[in-house]
Amino acid sequence: MTILDGIIYGSLFLTVLITIFSTEARVKRIEKRIRRVENSLALILTKLEIEPTSQLSERVKYLARDPYRRIEAIKVYREESNCTLREAKEAIEDFLDGQNLS
Repeated sequence: MTILDGIIYGSLFLTVLITIFSTEARVKRIEKRIRRVENSLALILTKLEIEPTSQLSERVKYLARDPYRRIEAIKVYREESNCTLREAKEAIEDFLDGQNLS
């Protein structure tokens, strides 16, 4: 490998790194904006006294209410909704938080 090859490979490597980090920063900014929009929407719904409809099936709700079957509820919700583990866990937690408010 010549010096020129090393410079080219090094430049490509740095370009890839810069691209990855800038993309990651953009994703974080977008996630932050989404959280703000979700919070704003939650405030609007609360102000208008509108309860968001639950996307959880009755089976998932039943399982989630049982503290010993919450992991099963998360698994079933993931199967039904084809979401990530984090999204399923948050959906179950949100449902349970809503139950505690009543």
